[in-house]
Amino acid sequence: MLAACAPAAPAAEAPAPCPTPVEAFFCQPPDLAAEEPEETDSCVENGTLERYEISSALLNGPLAVSVYLPPCYDPQKEGGYPSLYLLHGQTFDDRMWADLGAIDLADEHIRAGDWPPFLMVFPFEEFFYRKAAGNQYPIAIEEEVIPWVEENFNACSGRGCRALGGISRGASWTLRIGLNQSRQFGALGAHSLPDFLGGPDAVAEWVAAIPRDQLPRIYLDSGNLDASIKIAHRTENALNEKGIPHIWHMNEGRHDEDYWRTHMPEYLAWYAGLWAPQDQ
Repeated sequence: MLAACAPAAPAAEAPAPCPTPVEAFFCQPPDLAAEEPEETDSCVENGTLERYEISSALLNGPLAVSVYLPPCYDPQKEGGYPSLYLLHGQTFDDRMWADLGAIDLADEHIRAGDWPPFLMVFPFEEFFYRKAAGNQYPIAIEEEVIPWVEENFNACSGRGCRALGGISRGASWTLRIGLNQSRQFGALGAHSLPDFLGGPDAVAEWVAAIPRDQLPRIYLDSGNLDASIKIAHRTENALNEKGIPHIWHMNEGRHDEDYWRTHMPEYLAWYAGLWAPQDQ
């Protein structure tokens, strides 16, 4: 279990109030009356992961969102933190990425100074069986989840501060959301992309509509034994035909948790590198 991290705050004022979690996975409130710890060169605490429910007018009910705050998260940190939005696969929930090791990896590398600190946001798609056509879930992410995160946490705003990634069904949503709403995200990661409405032809149309100077950075990967490997290949070819820069990896493996867990370090290292200082 992760230890809570009390954010550093100016002695003259308390940090801004946080939303109340419906389920606190790893959280203890900071003792504002306690003496401030001595400054050190690095943070030795772990991050926190909490689950919230926000009211969604688009989904006509609550929308669960888990939020990871990095080690020694500071609600007054100048400039705020970048945010990584990560979408789960079909039949999974917002704990998928955590269960595959994302939290432990982020804690380890942020504490060590290998990666800059960033937030991770895990929206829950409750009705994961619904078709993409007419689905309000992607609109809720753009119009409800992002504003809620940036209002309640010290997250910097703007597409350069945001990345979107997904596994399986989440990878399909990532391309659909990220390429149709390119002003929202500066980078997209689609891991084990399955078949989806519109497919590679739709991807070609979406990227063609984006001004070249506003194209997001794109990372694609899939296992060579994945049942949907042809879809991933065709999508990658569509990007090649349009001259869209991207990263493509075909690894050994299937469409399963073993594959995603094995490659989780590569995924998070790529996302973290988006915000690393230029001299690193």
